[in-house]
Amino acid sequence: MSNVDLTRIASNIGALNSLNSLMNINKSLSNHQTRLSSGKRINSASDDPAGLTIATKMLARSEGMKMALSNIGDAKNMLSVAESGLSKMNDILIQMRSKAEQAASDTLGSTERAAIATQLSAYANQIDSMVTETKWNSVQLLDGTVNKRFQTGVDDGEYTTWALTDKFDPTTLGISTTQASDGVANQSAVTGIANGGLAATSAFNGLSKLSTGSYQVNITAVANSATVGTATVLTQPSAASITVGVANSTTAELANGTRTVTFTAYDTTTNTLSFTTDASATVRTQVLTTVGATNLEGTGLTVNLSAVNDTDQDNKWSSLVGGSNKTLSLDYVKANNVKYNMKTGSGEVVALDSDGSNSVTTNATSTVAYGTWNTQVDTGRGLKLTFAAAPATGSTTFDFAQQNNFSVDVSTATKASTYMSTVQSALDKVSSSLASLGSLMARMEFKEEQVANSQVNVEASYSRIMNANMAEEQVNASKFAILQQTATAMLAQANQAPQNLLSLFR
Repeated sequence: MSNVDLTRIASNIGALNSLNSLMNINKSLSNHQTRLSSGKRINSASDDPAGLTIATKMLARSEGMKMALSNIGDAKNMLSVAESGLSKMNDILIQMRSKAEQAASDTLGSTERAAIATQLSAYANQIDSMVTETKWNSVQLLDGTVNKRFQTGVDDGEYTTWALTDKFDPTTLGISTTQASDGVANQSAVTGIANGGLAATSAFNGLSKLSTGSYQVNITAVANSATVGTATVLTQPSAASITVGVANSTTAELANGTRTVTFTAYDTTTNTLSFTTDASATVRTQVLTTVGATNLEGTGLTVNLSAVNDTDQDNKWSSLVGGSNKTLSLDYVKANNVKYNMKTGSGEVVALDSDGSNSVTTNATSTVAYGTWNTQVDTGRGLKLTFAAAPATGSTTFDFAQQNNFSVDVSTATKASTYMSTVQSALDKVSSSLASLGSLMARMEFKEEQVANSQVNVEASYSRIMNANMAEEQVNASKFAILQQTATAMLAQANQAPQNLLSLFR
């Protein structure tokens, strides 16, 4: 600081020194007041360049640790969802083992074991549902495809992995057998019948669901010829005894099903018989030549009259139209067709539709050509039956399994005992995965505590560098406020000092 020479008034050095001190005090006071108002020790990069660099890195790390804590929390929740699924699966398997143990005792009969098998199948279905429905953000957790990476640290590479490659569906666990697609379980036993799946776009979608179980196909009539159908008399004119054959099918106009021929008149002079059919209301006439077989032209039918009490031909044909019942009713099967029905194991008739044209009102009996599909739909897929050429009449039983149906066999004590071991193995597998998952969850707890403590310490270091010591700043602000007043007073005195030289000019 320059010395003050009061004899030189061209420059007021004393006042300038006081002014300079006052400006420095004002600057320092302003800096402390800014810290007090903002709470920050560093309000500008110029306040502490090195400190600002260190604090910025610490702030980024602190914020990263906060996000890591959030990630850990989400991971724990995700693991908890998987744990709940495995835990409940564990409970179900324990129940299944108990039921298998019950079935392993010869105190039970076949009916009781069948009931237990039904319950075990339901449990297996529930386990399959749990595998499908245990999800996190639409991602399945128990299907054996889990390979997750949780970002549980601040920097790249600081992550925790979780892999669950075990599959827990009933088939993989071995606790049931699964029908992957709809079909007949014992196809070889369905003699003369083949089966297949039905596309979801099939016209048969109006039919009801075909349940898992035993079924019976009953073939009641077969037209083995490729050109000639079959006809079975249902009712006939009361005055006559008639058998019906089928002529060449090229002349047949009759469709599959119940068909009728109504005799309307007989001319004894010309031996002409008049009749109509359900296929046509037009009256037809035919000259009869013999008492025996007579081909009804245009129908493909051969009508054979047996002897009635009179051997006279006229009386025989007249009897067809003379009585109150003039109609011949018959069950007709076209050439190369088979008539059949289908029943459940309990004898309930199954609704059928042979070609998809009758999807609303279904039939209990169908007549189809060889190779033509018939189905009972099961949720867009179903059983399709086709008959081999010229199948034999009679009944055939088979077992049907729905898609994704789970079946369990505890029909004997030995099988039930074996199933106990199977369920125990599945239980061990689920328990092992559950223990592994629990260990990872415990590890995540420790990780969460460690990251939380680190975040607090980093935040404290950041605060020490960036944030102001409010008590210290208040003391300094008070100090400089006082110095500001004294400096102002001294500046006023320094401005008065040069006036003392005026006394030399008096």
